[in-house]
Amino acid sequence: MRKADSRFTLPNFMRTHLYSAMATLKIGMDILHGENVEIDKIYGHGGFFKTPEVGQRILSAAIDTPVSVMETAGEGGPYGMALLCAYMLWKKDESLEDYLDDKVFNGCKSVTVSAEQREVDGFNKFIEDYKSCLAVEKEAIRSWKN
Repeated sequence: MRKADSRFTLPNFMRTHLYSAMATLKIGMDILHGENVEIDKIYGHGGFFKTPEVGQRILSAAIDTPVSVMETAGEGGPYGMALLCAYMLWKKDESLEDYLDDKVFNGCKSVTVSAEQREVDGFNKFIEDYKSCLAVEKEAIRSWKN
């Protein structure tokens, strides 16, 4: 679904897919923000962050927070699971945060990106439209079940 005044272009089509990948995260973060939970910085990890800056800018726009990506970011989920397993096996009275900072990512290069205000505003507009269409999706599911 798209609004009648929207422009159907390849860049907009691709942006819609990337924004949609962050939509539920944005909705969840808005709930946490309403409960006074603030995030100062977040690290991106996985295939979404393989292309430099693109995923970072979109995530940063979604949560209005700087996003850092380390040189290992493109390794994906199995790498992260292996790190958690290693922590469980080899931790010594240390938090996961300390283990990762001191033993795993110590010395890793990272790049931090912050979305521009126009990008944050654009994502916020997208999420308003996205949420307004959830009722259509619910009705489609209800109709399909009957």
